Amino acid sequence: MKKSLCAIALMSMVTAAGAANAQSFVYVSNAASGTVTGYTLDKVAMKLEPIGRFPAGEGAMSSVVSADKKMLYVSIRSKPYHVAAFHILNDGKLEKAGDTPLPESMAYLSTDKRGHFLLSASYGGDLFSINRIGKNGLVETPPVQVVHTGKRAHAIQVDPSNHYLYVTLLGADQMLQFHFDQDTGKVTPNSPSFINIETEAATGPRHFVLAPKLDGQGKQNMYILTEMAGNIKRLTMNTNGTFTPQEDIVSVSPDDQKSMQRGEARPLTGDDNLPPTYKPRIWQADIHITPDGKFLYSTERTNSTLSSFSVDPTDGHLTYLRSIKTEKQPRGFAIDNSGRFLIESGQKSTQLSLYAIDKSSGKLTQLGQYPTDNGANWVSIVE
Repeated sequence: MKKSLCAIALMSMVTAAGAANAQSFVYVSNAASGTVTGYTLDKVAMKLEPIGRFPAGEGAMSSVVSADKKMLYVSIRSKPYHVAAFHILNDGKLEKAGDTPLPESMAYLSTDKRGHFLLSASYGGDLFSINRIGKNGLVETPPVQVVHTGKRAHAIQVDPSNHYLYVTLLGADQMLQFHFDQDTGKVTPNSPSFINIETEAATGPRHFVLAPKLDGQGKQNMYILTEMAGNIKRLTMNTNGTFTPQEDIVSVSPDDQKSMQRGEARPLTGDDNLPPTYKPRIWQADIHITPDGKFLYSTERTNSTLSSFSVDPTDGHLTYLRSIKTEKQPRGFAIDNSGRFLIESGQKSTQLSLYAIDKSSGKLTQLGQYPTDNGANWVSIVE
């Protein structure tokens, strides 16, 4: 009995020491500088500590961390289009591992749940690609499958079961629905093969998130951010892995809606080298949900705001809470796995904002701002 107690005590000490020494690394893609900047997230001191600046390639944008947390993959959206793979070292520094060609300029990267395949969607090429990831962590070529889509494929993800795959089409106002074979990496259309997202013309379904747990009715909720309508659409999963739209939630503040209606001009520049426009518009970018599923956040680029919502545990309904000003032309952000910190980047800013998330109210409190390179647009966290 004494030996058992000693063993339990020793195991507890080891576990506690491991938790105390566990590190969180933050990586930011900087398209204009062609770099990835790295930071350590100190959760005790509640600050970021710079690790270094790592060359990646002009147009470095979407990134994703491998399932085993050993690799970082970054989409390079300048020719020749490819994905850059980096080893994540113990101190958080990045070591270049290799480059793999991709069929097009890829706006969004993700992996399947087992980490065996890299999934990438091309906004400019109207397609998505599935590439196997080798045991050495490198992305392999040729792709397992390339699927041509409707206009402006933007985001691509699998569901928590790893059996279904979804792709939003920003230009077609649709979401494609597939069966995903986790052994071969290939997809086949589900039935129906797509759903219409629009409640009006040209809403632009962009990024989406799946709730981390089922709601009180046992339903899986999905939230799709519409780039141009100022809404978030809530959908629920059916037994065959397809989704049914449920409701639209207004996702920009009343003040922002009024300023756009007044026609206040703001010079804007978009992705894919689009020309600037002075037409006022809603221009949403990114969406994430806390690991406990209680709060959801989104960014809007025209007014440089970060908005927060509470999530009803009964049915997944969103309630708008507030919007705050953040980095100029906010593009991408990330939430740590404790749900206590949010890191946000801006394409027109050369610094990051670190926020604390109030666990009871969802309110964001800025803890600090930290230098990064030009064209910061994507944030990934390794924990």
